[in-house]
Amino acid sequence: MLRLTSISIPLFAAAIGVLGVWAGTSSAAVAPPTLTFRGTFTGVAADGEHCTWEGPVEGAARGRVAIALRQVEEPVAAANPVWHVAARWTVRDDRGVHSFAANLEGMVDWKSGTIRLGGPVTDGWLEGSWAEVDGRIVNGDLTGGLSLRPAGTRR
Repeated sequence: MLRLTSISIPLFAAAIGVLGVWAGTSSAAVAPPTLTFRGTFTGVAADGEHCTWEGPVEGAARGRVAIALRQVEEPVAAANPVWHVAARWTVRDDRGVHSFAANLEGMVDWKSGTIRLGGPVTDGWLEGSWAEVDGRIVNGDLTGGLSLRPAGTRR
């Protein structure tokens, strides 16, 4: 009896460990939805505060993106190379399944040509998820990626 127990316990522990790893990786193996975008500068919005871009989006949603971005600080800070910004992103999926809007906030570094934004999806597909933008500014146009992290998985 003692011999059987001493063999069974390690086998049982190994089986539990394998099942635990398998269960833990099944949900972690699913990558968050991602999109790539290219936005062409379309000008200043009618409100005089937002700069706007429009262009194609591909990936988990395929269609068009409209971006309205404004500087958060006072107008005198516009001379600074780094801006604190707020943006409204509206993605219109051609199929209508993955359309959404998000209110994002972050930084634009005009000197290095980078943009980093994050914020909640406020309407549509994956509402309540966290959206993160990592992009570049080239000749006034925006390119980059947007990842969506379902609620509760924000890093």
